[in-house]
Formats: sequence, structure tokens, C-alpha cells
Amino acid sequence: MPRTAHYIDCQFGQLHYYQQGENEKNVPLICFHISPYSGRYYEKFQQKISSDRIVICPDTPGYGGSSAPANPASIEEITKAMVELVNSLGYEQVDLLGFHTGVLIAAELTNILPDKIRKLILPGIPLVPKDKRSAFRKNYETPRPYFEDKGFLANKWNEGLESEKEGWNNERKIEMFAEVMRAGLKSNWGFMAVFDYDIENSLSLIEKPVLIPIPDEMLAASSRAAAGLFKNAEVIEMPHIQADLFENCPAEFIDQIRVFLT
Repeated sequence: MPRTAHYIDCQFGQLHYYQQGENEKNVPLICFHISPYSGRYYEKFQQKISSDRIVICPDTPGYGGSSAPANPASIEEITKAMVELVNSLGYEQVDLLGFHTGVLIAAELTNILPDKIRKLILPGIPLVPKDKRSAFRKNYETPRPYFEDKGFLANKWNEGLESEKEGWNNERKIEMFAEVMRAGLKSNWGFMAVFDYDIENSLSLIEKPVLIPIPDEMLAASSRAAAGLFKNAEVIEMPHIQADLFENCPAEFIDQIRVFLT
């Protein structure tokens, strides 16, 4: 079944999401993306995992096709829009997947709707030490010199080419760079929300089964540290995987998810 695009009304205007799959025997999976991308980040993963279940990939408010808040929004405020999404879908239960920023949205949603959430998959947990969060946030709240520095965009493009985007072909790099630019001057708002959030308290409240795959990526160490905060977490070390999990969709990663969600 091909991927389709949908909208619902939410507190910020309209919330956009992609849906794929039609097997309703398995619990649907909702995937929350990393900032500053959109639900398109999961395009290849969604195609793979939707062969036996419905998979929904929303755009966080302010990213992709979703309306932006008037001002920087907290994880709590962003998640209220996702509550509206879950309620509009009408499923008895859903499973959640979050990556980087998406981890916190998944965690907050689980604590708001514990009866609706069955299981969580959380690679890339952004557990930043409390004494460093204000400095990180200050960096992201500083306006980017899109217009003052003529070389700024070229530098951002080159940084993307040199970063851990193994497995992205040239077309994909352009697509994802365009998604980042689509957020405009609000592209850093998702990061700001991350560093304002009480992640330790939120994760410690979750009693649902949690799967934490840990490939060789920038948040591997913080994911290991965060695993101890959960009441019921399973960690799977994947140090040999350096390419983007959701672009390359290695068979062992897909297989582990299917087993966990059984």
C-alpha cells in the first residue's frame, strides 16, 4: 500500500502526517522524528515496517507540513498536538517510536495517555547533563545568520555532507536539506524544547516495555545512561551499525523491532 498524506486540526492549526500499511491485526506504530526534519525522515523505514501494520509518521508542529506555534513551544505543548492526533486516529492502542527529539515526545505522550500506549522503541535518547542544558539551549536560541553571513548556508550544506549521514544518496541529502530549510527561522525550536524538558522525571515514570537499540551514533552514550531510568527497558547494542538506522533499515534492526512489537 502506498504512503498517503493526511491532515488533522490541532491547537497550532493543522498537523500533517504520513500513513502507510493496512493490516489492522497488529497494533499501529506512530514514529516521531528527529529535529529539524519531518515525518519524511522515516520514509524508507515506514515502507519496510508497514508490511504488516499501519505506520503513521507525523510532522512535529513547525516542521514539514505542520503549522508552527506562534512562539517556541515546550515538549509538553508539542505533545498536546500529538494527543489530538492519537485521539483522532481512534485506535484502542498504539506503539510509539521516537528518535532524538522524538524520544521526548513519545515519552511525554506515554505519560499523558498510558492506557493508549502499549510499547516504545527509543533509539537515540538525548539525555544531556542538567548543568549543560542551559548552554546548549542558548546556542540554539541564538538567531542563525542566514542573511548576514553569505556563506552560512553553504557551510550548513557542507556540514551535512560531512556528518554521520552514511547511507544517504545525493538525492536524499537534497530532500532532507530542503526539509530543514522548510522550517525556516523556527528550525531550532525543537532543540530548544529538548533542553527545557525534565527528561529524567519523564522517563522514570514510564512503566511500558521499552526497546533501546544503540548503534554507533552520537547519542549512544546518553542512550546507555538513560536506559537505567526506565522501569522496563531492553537494550540492544549495535556498535557495528554506523549508517543511518532509518535510511538503511538493516535487517537485524527491522527484525528486532518486529519481535519486540509481537
